[in-house]
Amino acid sequence: MNSEQIIQMENENMLATYSRLPIVIKTGKGCLVYDPEGKSYLDFVAGIAVNLLGYGYQPLIQAIIEQAQELIHASNLYYTLPQTQLAKDLTRISGFDRVFFNNSGAEANEIALKMARFYGRRIHGNRYKFITFSRSFHGRTFLTLTATAQEKFHHDLEPLVGGMSYAELNQIESVMKVIDDETCGIIVEPIQGEGGVFCSESSFLHQIREVCNERDIILIFDEVQCGMGRTGKFFAFETYGVKPDIVTLAKGLGGGLPIGAVLVNEKIVNITRKGDQGSTFGGNPVCTKAAQVVVNTIAQADFLKNVVETGEYLQQQLHQTQKKFSDLIQEVRGMGLMWGLQVPGKAKFIVEKMLEKGVIVNAANDDVLRLLPPLIVGKKEINQMVHSLEEVLLDIQFTNTVPGID
Repeated sequence: MNSEQIIQMENENMLATYSRLPIVIKTGKGCLVYDPEGKSYLDFVAGIAVNLLGYGYQPLIQAIIEQAQELIHASNLYYTLPQTQLAKDLTRISGFDRVFFNNSGAEANEIALKMARFYGRRIHGNRYKFITFSRSFHGRTFLTLTATAQEKFHHDLEPLVGGMSYAELNQIESVMKVIDDETCGIIVEPIQGEGGVFCSESSFLHQIREVCNERDIILIFDEVQCGMGRTGKFFAFETYGVKPDIVTLAKGLGGGLPIGAVLVNEKIVNITRKGDQGSTFGGNPVCTKAAQVVVNTIAQADFLKNVVETGEYLQQQLHQTQKKFSDLIQEVRGMGLMWGLQVPGKAKFIVEKMLEKGVIVNAANDDVLRLLPPLIVGKKEINQMVHSLEEVLLDIQFTNTVPGID
């Protein structure tokens, strides 16, 4: 089938909840994807921070094939080796005490919040409230959607889950205004992705850690998007030098297969009871086998060193582009291989024009262009992306028009 036929078939059969770009992706290799007609696109989104090792990574593919031939599913009524091996790998690399597996980032964050409430109830009796931060995104279950402090996700779903307060990122005073004796947990993204690539300040995360220590509140880091090597460290918390009580992973963990993980310290281990959590597919043998390949590849010092070096090069190129187009790019922010460009009212238009040039980028919203390339990206791919971006920006300057913008 060609692209037009596939799009038509979807329009006739699938619920229209996605605003898709008008391309069909059939296959991929490295940092490139291809449509059914054979046209290639340079991918700087990586399945929304999922395809960390790019496309067609043979050790990953081989591990999936071999495990599928041996055992696809057993459920958590029984023990399976791939799940146990991955748990050992993650606890070893992270320094956390235990891990729980599920299927997605939303589930991981939901479980983390439940764990914090279990702790608040079982240790302190009356604690049940949470604090999260403006522009955050933690998932689309009712609890994680409530934790997501963006009104556009709340429309027509009120009333939301109670016990949630919103503070301002990097403003400890705003945290102290909403914290009280019933607060059981604080959840924060070290780098906000969906909200527009806003980085937490190191001093702020240290302050939150101190507050949580003083009040015995559970601190959760949502590293679903910013973890797994994207900052140049395996975990984003390592970049900041602040260790939470719980950290959540998903997206890139499975190399493209659905898996999430919740890593916890001894506080949570000690209050956990049989039946507190459960998942039919969590820790699925095929997904955990794939995740082992991803985890052990990314954890290598040379791999992370390359992410740091490539990230620094990308940062330099983006700042040079900002200097050339300071009238269009207000700010460049991010770290490692996670970057956002503040381009008020122009992000979606830039995405469309970049696609025409064979480069896939993302609009976190219409004001922020988001870049999340595979962690294997090189200078050649960065140069191609930047060249295409500058062509689009030059065209905007020349014509001085963006649809929908006066």
